[in-house]
Amino acid sequence: MKLSELIQDLSFREMHHFKDAEITGITANSKEVEPGNLFIAIGGTLLDGHQFIAEAVSRGAAALVVEKEVPNPKRIPIFHVVNSRLALSGLASCWFGNPSQNLSVIGVTGTNGKTTITYLLEAIFQEAGKKSGIIGTVNQRFDGKEIPSSHTTPESIEIHHILKEMKEHGVEYAVMEVSSHAIDMRRVEHVLFDTVIFTNLTPEHLDYHKSMELYFEAKKRLFTQLLPKGKGGKLAILNAEDRYGLKLVDSLKEHPVWTYSTHSQSKWNFFVQNWESSLEGMKATISAPDGPLEISTRLIGAFNLSNILAAIAAAISFKIPHQAITKAIENFSGVPGRLEKIENQMGYHILVDYAHTPDALKNVLKTIKALDPPRIITVFGCGGDRDRSKRPIMGREVARLSNVAIVTNDNPRTEDPDQIVQEILPGIEEGGMKQGQDCFIELDRKKAIELAIQ
Repeated sequence: MKLSELIQDLSFREMHHFKDAEITGITANSKEVEPGNLFIAIGGTLLDGHQFIAEAVSRGAAALVVEKEVPNPKRIPIFHVVNSRLALSGLASCWFGNPSQNLSVIGVTGTNGKTTITYLLEAIFQEAGKKSGIIGTVNQRFDGKEIPSSHTTPESIEIHHILKEMKEHGVEYAVMEVSSHAIDMRRVEHVLFDTVIFTNLTPEHLDYHKSMELYFEAKKRLFTQLLPKGKGGKLAILNAEDRYGLKLVDSLKEHPVWTYSTHSQSKWNFFVQNWESSLEGMKATISAPDGPLEISTRLIGAFNLSNILAAIAAAISFKIPHQAITKAIENFSGVPGRLEKIENQMGYHILVDYAHTPDALKNVLKTIKALDPPRIITVFGCGGDRDRSKRPIMGREVARLSNVAIVTNDNPRTEDPDQIVQEILPGIEEGGMKQGQDCFIELDRKKAIELAIQ
């Protein structure tokens, strides 16, 4: 692609030494630069791409996009922009042919439920005979191809590359988990969403966002600034049980909005008329604008019923028939690591869940406790290099809602595992458990699981 074509929609403050050239690729990693590439220098949290301009040029960069003044002895084209991440998003979309314009893109954001909703939608589209692709926490996948994920939402170059491949493989619907980091770092700025779902907001990533209000403002941008509004505006699907979901309802006066709730209230677009649950699954009657749906599922818990409502609303927005929706939900086996049932010959209910926030852990344990099992043994830990304030809170919830707690490692990263445990224990004690009686510490995760089984 010619440089002049690539930068036609780029907003820049200054441009120097312009001469048109054939661009062979774009990258924000100086070590990946190949001759003829456009290099975008980004100021990261640990490293600043502007420090690697010389390396990029020595590797053959044909042009530069920067935020700061940098040396340019070879006098190659250089574009000064206000925000390199925003520039990268637009350049990536242009480089890959603006692929989101040719797909129906569904964004799912919120603290919890994103992965389950994307999996449910994938199953529904498949049952309806539609080709879909997923970009999310577990992986990126489409048409039998799977790519491991390093982030919930990839960098913008990867996003548009994947969307382009999806389109080339005949995908009609791209379903994407959208993290608050991705919104704040402008990774999804040039993705044209057709429908965006908001699940909930609970304390998480406060080491990055610093407060719940700033966390909410990051999520809110996806709806108020990135979702087309007015005549022909795109649809927002919002959880009316969540107070931040209700705040969004009040904020989106110029958007079409659908709401959902597990409570039986007819003022919402989608709600549950009645439901029953056991450790084997759930049955429910769902009220929808185009008529009720009778569903049966192997998933358990009110939070999963909420996830199902969001998926149903999105599917109906694309006119997927009720029969395909209910059959897909009935056959849906679940999501790896999301209250995943481990079949066994011992007669135990063994469940694995990804819960890594106090609210998610509380919801899982409350769901299980409500089904009145004889005893709940919880094996858990807290990740390192993440929000430390949630550690005692998670300990407290486990102690309140379990009969036995086994504290173990959960990816300590660069932190001392013993120190993480020491920050969990005050919450365990606050919740009423005592170490050595009903709370045990085993940092070897495999041994901790064996102890729980024993």
